Amino acid sequence: MSILSARNQAEALVDALNIKHAPVDVAGVASQLGLEVVYIDLGEEISGALITGPQGSRIAIRKSDPQQRQRFSIAHETAHHYLRHQFEPGEHVHVDRGHLISHRNQRSSTGIEAKEIEANQFAACLLMPSRLVRERVKALSTEQLYDSHVTALAKEFNVSEQAMTIRLTSLRLL
Repeated sequence: MSILSARNQAEALVDALNIKHAPVDVAGVASQLGLEVVYIDLGEEISGALITGPQGSRIAIRKSDPQQRQRFSIAHETAHHYLRHQFEPGEHVHVDRGHLISHRNQRSSTGIEAKEIEANQFAACLLMPSRLVRERVKALSTEQLYDSHVTALAKEFNVSEQAMTIRLTSLRLL
């Protein structure tokens, strides 16, 4: 797997699900993929977890996180499921017989582990699909994007301004 492949798979999923408007309903996407999203107390170290067992997979999200963080965590855990990371060798927590738990924690965003980088890239593309971002930027009818544009786009896509800035930069729109 590669970062480009993860991005392409997210964009293909957006197209397959016929997503045409922001913000993307990431919990709905997870549901369409057979993932139940549950909001629970995961403690301070874990934002989200993909729990895979004999009956399928579900996503646990820290209920005390801000909504934008929850949305990113759902997209990130959906990525692990969609990219089938839970079936690859690597760091998992084994609980009971036949259950695997992959979780998003502080190490997930360090840029060290390939699966975490892929999941982050997939999540960004799912939350901010390139086609929708480009359409919205074009609709702004401006030659240059300013902070106020980034703020408005972040609000429209229900992501942080930092996430939107990174996405716009990766799309070479900023």
